[in-house]
Amino acid sequence: MLRVLFNEPKRIDSGLLLDAGNAVRTYIELLESKEHSHLASEYPKYHRRAIWSKGFIDALDELEQSKYCCERYAEHISKAFLEEMNPQEVEEYHRFVYFYKNAFIRLFSILDKLGTFMNDLFELKTETLKSRFSYFTVLRRMHEKHIHGSLELQLYNLKMDYKSALDRLRNQRNMEIHYINAEMLDDLMQKEPIPGERIHVENVKSNVADLQQGFEMVCRTLTIAFSYITASIAKG
Repeated sequence: MLRVLFNEPKRIDSGLLLDAGNAVRTYIELLESKEHSHLASEYPKYHRRAIWSKGFIDALDELEQSKYCCERYAEHISKAFLEEMNPQEVEEYHRFVYFYKNAFIRLFSILDKLGTFMNDLFELKTETLKSRFSYFTVLRRMHEKHIHGSLELQLYNLKMDYKSALDRLRNQRNMEIHYINAEMLDDLMQKEPIPGERIHVENVKSNVADLQQGFEMVCRTLTIAFSYITASIAKG
């Protein structure tokens, strides 16, 4: 959809994006086949999960589009200080920031939606410990309760593989939508100049690299989770 901003054709899914989408779609297809089975009492459960799962495909699409726009606008930014940019580059920089923020918010939104989904599916009851919980809280809950250990281990190892980039992205997400603690305030003070000083812009290349890492982690996470869940249903 957003590639129209660059006069480009629609995206053709490939790689990790295609793998993740296919994993979710395979699960949905299995649920829909279950809906037409002889167990009429199970219809509402399967139908509910199928609808829920379709939301992951839309969310992943929105994340990829935001990431793509962020990357395209980043290509036009070469200056380290706002005062050194011409008006066109300033506009490109602000567009970059908009889509970058949009992307990392969507990234953690997908993970938290997955956490809520698995909490419901595996009946983890994480909400009894914490009313508002994250994907990472759900992983800890799975580990503590020894539920679906092989899945939890795969997802935990994946989280650790991408830990550095995820920590940086999560810190920025928290500053954007949650709160500011002392550490975050120190980060902001480094970015906000003392009156009279030049304004140093975001480290564009580093941010784009972190976002790519986060996107890969989300795709791999969805692929692993939904492939595991589908296989579990097929066995049952």
